[in-house]
Amino acid sequence: MATQTLKNVILQLRTGSATQWAASTRILAVGEPGVETDSGRIKIGDGTNLWSALPWSGAAIGKSSTNGALTINGADVVVYVLPTATSDTLGGIKSASGTGKVTVDSATGTASVGNVASADKLATARTISLSGDVTGSGSFNGSANLAITTALAGQAFTAGTYTKVTVNTKGIVTGVAQLSASDVPGGISAGKISGLGTAATKNTGTASGNIPVLGSDGKLDTAVLPALAITDTFTATSKADMLKLTAQTGDVCVISSGGDKGSYILTKDDPTVAANWQLLTPPADAVASVNGKTGVVTLTTANISEGTNLYWTQARFDAAFAAKSSTALKDGAAIVKTTDTVVINCGNA
Repeated sequence: MATQTLKNVILQLRTGSATQWAASTRILAVGEPGVETDSGRIKIGDGTNLWSALPWSGAAIGKSSTNGALTINGADVVVYVLPTATSDTLGGIKSASGTGKVTVDSATGTASVGNVASADKLATARTISLSGDVTGSGSFNGSANLAITTALAGQAFTAGTYTKVTVNTKGIVTGVAQLSASDVPGGISAGKISGLGTAATKNTGTASGNIPVLGSDGKLDTAVLPALAITDTFTATSKADMLKLTAQTGDVCVISSGGDKGSYILTKDDPTVAANWQLLTPPADAVASVNGKTGVVTLTTANISEGTNLYWTQARFDAAFAAKSSTALKDGAAIVKTTDTVVINCGNA
């Protein structure tokens, strides 16, 4: 007989409110715990008595709304009493170290607070002012942060983007303007101007290294770009119809029926000459038929014999599965059977 250990198990005890337990006729089995949800207290069954006749197990301790007390088994129990602080008795004041903290003298019990004199200086609001190149002021009494709106001394200008800016020795803008033609010195070579690109230094023309220019017809000179022929594709029902086409060298014609069926390409300029049309011969197919079928072939198990490898069927699977025992399954060792001993392991917190 195997022993199985189950992990990640949640144990839920039998529960009920005080009212529900009082009305219940259930008798807890020997050692069976029950929980009163109102108080969180527990009773252990003896297999004989009702809930009301069973004693409480241990003490249920909880927080109390009464200062200095705990709730034990539903009743408030005073745990400590905080005395009133006097000059001789340390009571409801706790000493703490650090600037601005309340300090209690260990001999006299006198409480004191540091930096009171410094704090008194903020009782009267003070004005903080800025002058010089930046002006602004505000009143500060320590009750809140102070934000001062400032103004920059100097000339006012219209908001915008300027290419010329004049500043004084302090970095304050004293003048703004846009560049004019007189601001750009003459005789600047292209090599000293950034951003022009390589085309700015090239001549126009059709020679090597020149930049070509469109002609009056909007086209490039044929010396730069030769005329291009566009290949068209035509269809015809016979070779006779194909010879009537207005086609150019490189055009293709597809004859869709008859003995001349196929695709032809015009190899010379005259489309009326049959010899100028070359038949495009496709490569021979490597597969002539599949399982005796030609064309679009779709095969099913009815077309191919099973041989030594049998096809899957639901009936075959059901029969094979029914013949297996649970221990022969992949996870058969993890299956819990009625002959096993089950250990419930709730794991750690």
